[in-house]
Amino acid sequence: MSDHFLVVIPADPKALLPENASALRDALADIAGTTEARVKDYGKLQFIDCGEAFEGIACSSCGAGVPIEQWHAWMDKDWHGEDGFHLHVHATPCCQHDINLNTLTYLPPQGFARWFVSARNQGRGPLKPDEVRLLENIAGIPLRAIIQMY
Repeated sequence: MSDHFLVVIPADPKALLPENASALRDALADIAGTTEARVKDYGKLQFIDCGEAFEGIACSSCGAGVPIEQWHAWMDKDWHGEDGFHLHVHATPCCQHDINLNTLTYLPPQGFARWFVSARNQGRGPLKPDEVRLLENIAGIPLRAIIQMY
C-alpha cells in the first residue's frame, strides 16, 4: 500500500523557509489529522514531485503535452549538482514559448523549492483552496499544494 502526503511549497521557488515553519508544519498536521508532519529545508533548489501520482506535463502557454524525454533533457541541463537546480529559460517544442521548469503545468501539481512542509495524508484528499489560504496566512507567502504518493 502506498504512503500519501499533503505537501506545501512556496509558489516562488527561491523563497526562503519562513521563521515560523514549525507553526506551518503544525497547521498542516492539524488539517491532515495526523501527528506525522515535517519541515525539510534543502538550502538549494530541488524538484518536489508527486511520486507515483504523476500523470504528465503540459506547456503553460498553449496546454500541449511536453514529451517526457524533453523534460528530462531540460532537468539534466538545469541540474547543477551541489548547487541544486537553476531554472534556465527553455523554448517549448509546441509553441516556442519561453518557460522555466517551474512554470510548466504538472499533473498533478509539482514544483521547485528550497524547502517543503509535509504531513501524512490519512485518505482525506487534497488540500482545499481555503486550507491553502490558511497555510499561506501562516507562512506569509503564496504556497503551492502537492499530493505525494510513494
